[in-house]
Amino acid sequence: MNLKQIKKSYRADIDGLRAIAVSVVILFHLGIGYFPSGFIGVDIFFVISGYLITGIILSSLREDTFSYSDFFVRRLWRIQPALLFVGIVTLLASSILFVSPDYLDYLKSAKYNSLLISNQYFSRQSVAYATPESDIFPLLHTWSLAVEWQWYILLPFFIAVAIFLKKRLPSTKDINVSDNFILALWIVITFISAALALFMAKKEPGESYYFLSTRIFEFCAGGTTYLLTRRMGNIYKKIVTVSNILAISIIIYVSTKEHVIDIYPNVNALIVVVCTCFLILSGKQENNLVSRLLSLKPFSFFGKLSYSLYLWHWPVLAYCRYVDIQLTGLNLMYICGGIIAMSLIGYYFIEQPMRRFRYSLKLTVTLLLALPALLYSILYSVAVKQQGFPERLGPVYSHQYKTIQLYETKAITRKKCIDTNHSLETCVLGDLEGNKTALVIGDSNSNHFWGFFDVLGKNAGIKINALSVSSCLTFPGIWQYDWWIYKNKNYEYCHNKTAEYYNLIKNNKFDYVIIGEVWQNYSHGPYLITKKDDARSDALTKERMTHAAKLAISKIIESGARPVIMKTIYPMPKGYQECRQREAILRSEFSETACDTQRKQEKESLYLTTLFDILKEEYPSLIFIDPKKIQCKHNICISHVDSIPVYRDVGHLTDYASYVFGEQYLIEFGNPLRY
Repeated sequence: MNLKQIKKSYRADIDGLRAIAVSVVILFHLGIGYFPSGFIGVDIFFVISGYLITGIILSSLREDTFSYSDFFVRRLWRIQPALLFVGIVTLLASSILFVSPDYLDYLKSAKYNSLLISNQYFSRQSVAYATPESDIFPLLHTWSLAVEWQWYILLPFFIAVAIFLKKRLPSTKDINVSDNFILALWIVITFISAALALFMAKKEPGESYYFLSTRIFEFCAGGTTYLLTRRMGNIYKKIVTVSNILAISIIIYVSTKEHVIDIYPNVNALIVVVCTCFLILSGKQENNLVSRLLSLKPFSFFGKLSYSLYLWHWPVLAYCRYVDIQLTGLNLMYICGGIIAMSLIGYYFIEQPMRRFRYSLKLTVTLLLALPALLYSILYSVAVKQQGFPERLGPVYSHQYKTIQLYETKAITRKKCIDTNHSLETCVLGDLEGNKTALVIGDSNSNHFWGFFDVLGKNAGIKINALSVSSCLTFPGIWQYDWWIYKNKNYEYCHNKTAEYYNLIKNNKFDYVIIGEVWQNYSHGPYLITKKDDARSDALTKERMTHAAKLAISKIIESGARPVIMKTIYPMPKGYQECRQREAILRSEFSETACDTQRKQEKESLYLTTLFDILKEEYPSLIFIDPKKIQCKHNICISHVDSIPVYRDVGHLTDYASYVFGEQYLIEFGNPLRY
């Protein structure tokens, strides 16, 4: 398709539709409460892309001017320069602001982005899109560009197959027969891919949001729309106007609905796609009121700017969140101004000039794909070896981070032994040649005591196996229903792994079995059941937890092992990680009073105190280990040890603190595993 044809086929109303799409996306990411499902703007972009790219390729094929190399050269110079500019700026910003783990995450995401597969990376990094744990990833939004590139790579192949099949049909010289065949094939592919998307989203909620396989129907729907525009005549003007107003209203309505993202794509995605297709299809009609409104210069210009706006808005918001700038009031005005300024710079100085470049495919791929991928890969590899260059953030942070990393190497297999790996040969600590054995089970609370038990095991000559499942109460005979991410269903994996643990206990002659849990998390709320359709309440949860605890201790004693209950550490102060992060960003000196390092110890819940008293009375051999005896001396709980943080991530012990607490417990209270 030449320049004149491109200008002739330009539709300002589609740019207006892009303006709506990018607006709801930005409002959603700003946290504006009116648009909790504004992410549907990405679905609109995918449909538009499917429409335009299918049109470009088919038009070129009809004129016998299509070239794979020319297609990819145009796409690369259209998309990559602006994206690479964002990459350079985010690399500089991340190098200045990010603490080492986050910096390594950024570099890894940048490497995947340069390889056009960032969607695969982010599908493994966060439970769902735009969740609190993912809103500081500066390149999170590039998942959609990766999906789009993957579609570009597949689309010419699909069309080539369609043309190949078309040539095998009789009467293929008739263009109507050809178009009808391709249209029918495209409609079938669209429906099949839509059904596949719904199935996969239900099977893999969260991760499937990022998959090409769950988005391909949106591109196909856009392609189908393009083919339909060639077959449909004018529609009655009033019907078009009313239908278009209804379509836009539905899109806006869906963007205001709550909980749409829980399992996505879903029926709401289908509705948005259908409405978008109709708006594009009917936009070809003359005297279309909605189309004329969308074509107005403010809308069409905002739509032309949409790619730059999309590229820049998320990194700006991510860094603001990272440094704890509140997205409210004047801050919000300045932030929006900054986003618009960066978008205009990117649009006029990068995006527009570069899209005119027409180098060879080989040179284009080398400049825009191969070199960036090579540079980010090398930088990431070097950064991993250098522990994320902690010296960037000053000597205090560098000392803290390197100390924590040193102790992580001592507990090198800890991360492997939670959730997936439950090999007794791998998940071993303590005295590996010890004559006695112990098994540690529980949730992530048991896993973060790896160093603690390593110290006790080596001192007592005990070989210890440690197996953990996140957020899992490892008591037999119960299920956790509607718990954590398992909405309206049982946490089956936890239940099954717990059954395996008690089979291990029964069939192996362990000397000790240690259960570590964040006990208070399971002791309230309507979450514990013993059979399907059980009544659920806080009182019943407490009753069932008590019964299950007794059953667990009984089974352990029956196996010949001595039961041990590991209590929890004192919870992490609110805002602790953000405070430590702020100290690193500002290159501050360590302060004893900063980040709420000392707090008065609060009493254990009455239910847990009573439960532990009952268990101790009924099972005299039961041992209790309370790490708060080390953490909370003189009724004051600390958050650091010798300037090194006690907590990591959401409140687990650092491996350094775990080892130090074990050593101090051994000195002050002796080894409970020697009894």
